Amino acid sequence: MSERNSDSFENGIFWELYQDLERQFQNFLEYVPYLEENKQVISPKLLNLILGISGYIDSAFKEMARYPKFSNNDDCRKILEKLRESEESIKKGEPPITIPIKLCLKAFEKEYKLSERKIIFKRSPEREDITPFKPYNLKTNAPKWWEIYNGLKHDVGVNIREANLHNTRDALAGAFLLNVIHIPSALRLFDRGILKVEYLTTTRVRQIMEPIKTNRDIVQGWLEQKQGYPGLVETPIFIYGLWLNKKE
Repeated sequence: MSERNSDSFENGIFWELYQDLERQFQNFLEYVPYLEENKQVISPKLLNLILGISGYIDSAFKEMARYPKFSNNDDCRKILEKLRESEESIKKGEPPITIPIKLCLKAFEKEYKLSERKIIFKRSPEREDITPFKPYNLKTNAPKWWEIYNGLKHDVGVNIREANLHNTRDALAGAFLLNVIHIPSALRLFDRGILKVEYLTTTRVRQIMEPIKTNRDIVQGWLEQKQGYPGLVETPIFIYGLWLNKKE
């Protein structure tokens, strides 16, 4: 087996997987638009999608814990230790070890202030701010959509009504956020021209203040300051920008 020479954010795999999840959600919106009267719509497609998105986020947290610059993060080290224990358990024919969501959220709250980060949902005709990792369960600090994911895993019949359009959107917003704030992923998005920092933008209407001359090293410096960056990432559904997350 060849050794890993690049994590799955750095080599673009996680972004490609995210884009596929977003396309599935976007296809659903063509038939059921995101309107107030449709927020509670349920569907087998949404059920499968929210399970897939949440499983994706679970895998993303594990990959994020491997990032070398987080080697001094005690909680990331605990995640990696549990992953090693899980591998040993599987080799023995025993069940894998579950990594608590509380541990993952604690680890990346330190690095990225996950519970505070906002994105914009491009809801027609207006825009809507979302804080995907806003705590809902006070014991675990998990967001509501994660609690729904756990409920669906354990008893679909009882919890299927929670697999609705609104909760699926919020889970997808969480997946999008991880891709645009995690440093190796954001750098790849910059390299591909998806993270745009050509202009300094400070308002919701993107008022242009002055052009920015930048390069990868400068962008990496901004990212490592963990205060956001003067630019944006935009997909057909979501927008992430500095003006939403900067400290006044």
